[in-house]
Formats: sequence, structure tokens, C-alpha cells
Amino acid sequence: MKKSSKNLLNRRVVVCAVSATFGLTAMASASAETEVEDLKRELAAQRQLIDKLLAGQESQKQINSKVESQVAAAGKPSSMVTASGVTFGFYGIADVNVTSMNSGFGSKVTYGSGGFSSSRLGFTISKPINDDLKAVALGEAGLLYDTGTAGNASVTNGINNTSPSSGGQAGTGPQLFSRQMYAGLSGNFGTATIGRQYTGSYLAAVATGAAKGDGLFGYSGSITPLIGGMPTRLNNSIVYITPKVKGFYGYFTGTSGSENNVNAPTAVGTATTTDKAGRGYDLGIFYTNNAFNAALTTWNLNNASWASAGESGLANKTGWQFAANYDFGVIRLYGNVVSGTISGGNYENVSKTLSSAHAGSLSFLIPFGKHNFSATYTKLVDESILNKSANLVGVSYWYDLLKDAKLYVSYGKMQNNANATYSLADGGNLVGNVTKPGFDPSGVVAGVNFAF
Repeated sequence: MKKSSKNLLNRRVVVCAVSATFGLTAMASASAETEVEDLKRELAAQRQLIDKLLAGQESQKQINSKVESQVAAAGKPSSMVTASGVTFGFYGIADVNVTSMNSGFGSKVTYGSGGFSSSRLGFTISKPINDDLKAVALGEAGLLYDTGTAGNASVTNGINNTSPSSGGQAGTGPQLFSRQMYAGLSGNFGTATIGRQYTGSYLAAVATGAAKGDGLFGYSGSITPLIGGMPTRLNNSIVYITPKVKGFYGYFTGTSGSENNVNAPTAVGTATTTDKAGRGYDLGIFYTNNAFNAALTTWNLNNASWASAGESGLANKTGWQFAANYDFGVIRLYGNVVSGTISGGNYENVSKTLSSAHAGSLSFLIPFGKHNFSATYTKLVDESILNKSANLVGVSYWYDLLKDAKLYVSYGKMQNNANATYSLADGGNLVGNVTKPGFDPSGVVAGVNFAF
């Protein structure tokens, strides 16, 4: 995350560009001539407002330690406006690409979004309460530039016994802020927030333990979080990040789970759930240094439900992970080891999927001026009855057109064993599902990615 302000001109350009985008959307039903005239008037008024807001802007400060710790996964604000003591920041990533992939039905060419990293649009808010305390908030929506889709599909609400809980909001609607949304307090004590948030385990997997863990074909973050049901984002969660002491800080997450308001096991289709579904925690200890960074994490959560036929209760998802990287100057090496189980309630003999498994990955990054070379190898070993193991390889290159704009190309291949059907994924494209056990999907993606 950037700690210093960009110049005033850059801020105006970015804010006006975002304003123009939303303005055009709102006036889609008007005639082209009317749209242009209305837009001119709207932008003129917005420029006047922005000039007033920026005139009294303070020197840029860090919004909160939580956003800083999530820089690899959440993006970085590049347009900041301060008014009446409240600092607003807007940021995003735009990614478009061409993909050629074979998932078992021949090579398919698509024009997509999210090859290098997922496209997104987000905001941050910071409001000082006193010299040592401030209120903070963040909302981040996932976007697809190829279809114009924002957010995820409809959310499945909790089970309620005729009385409202967190699932009591009318309608199901799209999950617009599907990537993250939280609010809380930050100060000398650390940062505490409540909402839909990343876990420390996921941040360790995609940032600490991987050269490029959130995109490009063959990235380890597409497969290592499967181990032990590693939580990535958790709804209904509280996160506490401790202050940093001699390079160490803690990242602790607790979740109330599905928040089902039931007083007995309740059938949902072919499954059964209770009021303890999804409840649990994720704990992480991080160490940061100029050359060496490491993380040790663990988690323990209840499954969301159990198969009514054969299982007797909620399985427990547990695991641990160690991730680290070291900068040798000409090359930076990354790696992580993950181990976990999903057990209890006869899950091991009915659902079975990854009831006991472990994985490890190694990757490197070689920056050479504006050129960047990276490669990743990941091995997943499934010790469940299903025996679905796989190896994942990826080779990538990207060129820095500007500081926040990149051209990239990446090749990846998933090597499934005779029982496995894992698909090849990148940062956010729609990829083909593998339906034939033992098929090895492979693909190439090339595109442009820029942050704003």
C-alpha cells in the first residue's frame, strides 16, 4: 500500500474517470447527445467539488494496518480524498486477456478477465476518533470485464426458525462485495474488524509462500487451500491484528459460522445442518524482514453440513501451514507446506474428499529491470480413500509497461493422477471443468493488467 500521496493531477484524473464510468451507467437509457451534455455538466460540478476537497488535504497517512497486511490480495488505494476528517480511498484492478485451454474437450480460445489477478473495484474509509484511535472500513467487489458481471451469485442465507438472524434481510440478491467487506477500529492496540474478511492462512498461502499466489496459470494458491478446508475468506468473522513487535505480529480470525437459528439438526436438501455449522477460528503468526519473511498458521472450523445418508454430524476441518520467502537479490525464493484433515461424523467414509491430505509448493521470481520471470511447482498428496493427488506446474513472464501496468503471458499444466479431476485456474477467468479422471488440463493466457 502506498503511504504517500500521488500528485494532485493524478488524483483528479483517477477520480474523474471513476465518476465518468458510474455517470455513463446511470444515463444508459438517454440519447447519445443528451448523455454527452449531461455528462459535461456533471463532470464540471464534480471537478469543482474535488478541487474543494483536495485543497485542504492533509499529507497521506496509512489507512490501517489491516489493509497494509493484505496488499498482495486486496489491491492498493491510489486516489485519496480527505474531507471533514474522513479519508476516502478508491482503488481497483483491470485485467483483460486471451486464453487458450484444453480441459478435456479440445483447445478452447476465450477472451476473459482476471488472468494476472482478479479484476476488482474497492474503497477504503478512515475516520480519526482521537490521537490514538480511528474507525476504518473497506469494501471490495469482484468484477469481470468480459461480461460486466460484479460480485458473486446469490448468497445462501442461514436457516431460521421463523425469526430473523443475519439471514433475515429481505431477498437474496447478488453478493456485490464478494471479495471483502468489513469495518472496525484501529489504534495502538492493533486493528479489530468485523465482516467478510481474508484469513491469515490464505494471506500466508498466496503472499508469503508464493511468488505470484493470486493469479497466472499454475499458481499454488489455486490448490493448496484445498488442504484441510483451509479458510480463505470468512463471513460473519472478527479479525484482530496485533501491533508489530520486532518484526512479529499476530493475525487472529474467529467466525460464528453460518449463524443458523435452529434448535435441532435441520434438513437442507440431502444434507443436515445445525446452529454450529461453519463455526471456528484461524490463527496466524507472521514475521517480516527486508530479506526474510515467514508465517505459521493453523485453523479449526466445523463443516457447513453433513450428508444425511451415512454421516452422523458436522465434520471438523483442521490444518496447519508454514510459509516463507527469502530475497537473494537476483532471485527471490518462496515456499509453503500445508497439512490438514476433514474428519468426524463418519465424513472419512462417506463424503471422503481430502479427509487427510498435505501439499507443498516452491516458486521463484527473477526481476530484471522491467522484466519478470517466475515459475511454480506444487504437489498435492491425497491420503483419503478417494486418492486424488496431483502436481501443478506454471511458468510466467510479465513486463512492466508502467509501475502499475503490466503485459503478461503464462503457461500452466495440472497433472492429475488416475482418480483426480482438478481444473487449471488463473486469477479470475472462467475455466473449463475437468470431468474425465486422469486428464491433465493445460493452457496459455496472455493479457494486460493495470492497477488504479
